[in-house]
Amino acid sequence: MMTRLMALMAAILFAAPVPAHEVTVGDLQIIHPHIPQPAASAKAAGGFMAIVNNGAEPDRLVGVESDLARKSEVHESKVDANGVGTMNHVDFIEIPAGETVSLEHGGYHVMFMGLNGSLTEGELHKATLIFERAGRVEIEFQIDPPAGTGEAMDHSGMDHSGMNHDAGGDHAAMTPAMTGDAPVDIEAVLKARFDTPEHPLTVAPITVQGEVAIAGWAQGGKGGRAFLRRDGEGWFVELCAGKGLLMPETLTGLGLSETDAGALLAGVTAAEAGLGAETIALFDGFDGELFIGRDGQGHDHGTATN
Repeated sequence: MMTRLMALMAAILFAAPVPAHEVTVGDLQIIHPHIPQPAASAKAAGGFMAIVNNGAEPDRLVGVESDLARKSEVHESKVDANGVGTMNHVDFIEIPAGETVSLEHGGYHVMFMGLNGSLTEGELHKATLIFERAGRVEIEFQIDPPAGTGEAMDHSGMDHSGMNHDAGGDHAAMTPAMTGDAPVDIEAVLKARFDTPEHPLTVAPITVQGEVAIAGWAQGGKGGRAFLRRDGEGWFVELCAGKGLLMPETLTGLGLSETDAGALLAGVTAAEAGLGAETIALFDGFDGELFIGRDGQGHDHGTATN
């Protein structure tokens, strides 16, 4: 553990443009809480740090509070033996006595969902870590340089529990020309990213409300729902999810008002009303929630609402 911690600190000290920082409260030492600067259009971001427990008793990180976003949660990313990646909310992170736990890319991390503004490299943003034994610990997340390709939680290489996310290579270069017809453009965006001859993608139903939409998809015997957003360049996939996408708090976490979230969910419910139970189960079966974002590089991260 100490070797890993020393490596982490060395990376921070030599790579960060501003000094690493830490907070010590009682037996706990919080080392360099930071957020890689997300894309300007990002609605979510991941927070990382190392937590050292110098005490004789274990502790647990059970929550996070911050004005950075509408919702802040503790998550874990995993990739199974088949290469399928998922990200899920966890109730706590165990901090064993005398050990260091790293919240890092591809593992435990803090998710900020529904960012209240853009984040700029060099800024410090206040947050509160909530521990089972140590209680509330005030810290500041430093905005670090954007994570390079492969440095962030690498969702660009994940199989979206069925969607062939590896198939297309450079996602940023695969955005089709927009026609102005939202359902047509949304289907084209999803197919450009994920459809292959070996794993054809079907997209339906598509529910559009202003600048956001939810589309059901199926591929290779699996399925889910995609949340899409339209910006100045057109539509892009922001989030792939299952049943959790139909929870109002998920949509408000993405920046929608309660009114808009309710209206979008009502539209999805109506659109899916005529589908069979097997298709609904397919959509609901996506494990966790996975942010993709405009650039497809995994800067936008997500949560599970299982």
